Amino acid sequence: MWPTLVAIGPLAFHSFGVVLGLGVFWGGFVLWQKGREEGFEEVALMDGWLVAGIVGLITGRIGEVLLNWGEFSGSIYRMLFFTKFPGLAYEGVLLGAVITLAVFGLKQKWNVWRFLETAVPALLVVEMAGWLGAFLAGSNLGKVTEFAWGINFPGVEGARFPVQLAAVLLLYIWYRLMAHWEKEYRSFGWYQTDKGEARPGFMVAAYLAGLGGIRLGLGFLAVERHWQFDLGLLIFSGLLLIWRSGITIHVKTQTEKLKVAADQGVKRDRKRERQFRKKQGFDFK
Repeated sequence: MWPTLVAIGPLAFHSFGVVLGLGVFWGGFVLWQKGREEGFEEVALMDGWLVAGIVGLITGRIGEVLLNWGEFSGSIYRMLFFTKFPGLAYEGVLLGAVITLAVFGLKQKWNVWRFLETAVPALLVVEMAGWLGAFLAGSNLGKVTEFAWGINFPGVEGARFPVQLAAVLLLYIWYRLMAHWEKEYRSFGWYQTDKGEARPGFMVAAYLAGLGGIRLGLGFLAVERHWQFDLGLLIFSGLLLIWRSGITIHVKTQTEKLKVAADQGVKRDRKRERQFRKKQGFDFK
């Protein structure tokens, strides 16, 4: 592919960084457009997006260093010099950015769930850009395949399944589905509370579920898998969906369990009594 676009001395502009930067820029435009429709203050929106991007970059780099400590050899130079030693941990970027957006929304005294729902389309745009950048950079490779869709990457042996392009396609489909659900989920009967309200948070749960499901599924076709994190996203999204929806899970207390058992015992006794009376020829109902 095309991992390095331009190299000037020690400085190098990598395709992953450039495409990801364009994705962040376009995602910011999507957030500004959507946030303006929802009534959020435009300047504050852009400030929050910028801060989330910076924090996500830092936490992603920290995660990359911790997960690949041997490659960095404890060198501060290697850790800080992004252009010479590129690499970001996806888990760190996602958690850092989303948590920062939530904290920023709290500081602005906004409805945090409504704000996060507004940011979901922008986050998906960045996700797609990141996978496209990974394809150009030849990272996050798929397994060797003999099928016609296998792609040869420079310096890599064997044709590989284009897991990065598959991720872009699946994320785009999920993006379109969520655009439809955004208009419909407030009318879902199972999501409404007893008062007929639909609390914001559905889009955040769907976003995390989509990420976890897509990454978990594609992990079977990729060289490296992080199934624990992906499975964690799925579980967390399910719990979040239950919490924000009108679904209630009632756990019976010991007293309630004893009462149910006693009622069932009484019913069994009455049934046996009716059967006995019927055998004797006088059935009292």
